[in-house]
Amino acid sequence: MKNILVAIDEIETTSITSPLMERTMELARAFSGKVWLIHIVPHSSDTAPFNIDKQALRHEAAAELRNEHEFLQTLARCARDRGVEAKALLIEGATVSTILKESVRLDIDLIVLGCRRHRLPYGILAEFTEEGLLGSCSCPIMYVPIQ
Repeated sequence: MKNILVAIDEIETTSITSPLMERTMELARAFSGKVWLIHIVPHSSDTAPFNIDKQALRHEAAAELRNEHEFLQTLARCARDRGVEAKALLIEGATVSTILKESVRLDIDLIVLGCRRHRLPYGILAEFTEEGLLGSCSCPIMYVPIQ
């Protein structure tokens, strides 16, 4: 497990001490692995609602992406400060296909995802991100329960 990809879904609730990161750091230390922190944002739309200024919307979206990028860089730096090699990626795209594409490109050995306890049973019907990966991924997926 030299390359571990962590898909970070919720920036607001993730920190270096969150269960998702703690489990990932344990694995990375145990296997002397590298951690790839990935956050996927949806494709941007160039069309603004008729009552919103397009320039203001673009400015707000850019500011949000800048904040998310800075957060990921800080999270990677915190991991490195704790002795784990880490890189952060902010990528635009569809969640499942982007995770799959990046896992191949980065030669990932394990994908780590946060999972709410109630999501898996409901997800079978609703096809959430985790279940979309199950049938398509060639490497193991580890789910970390989050509150």
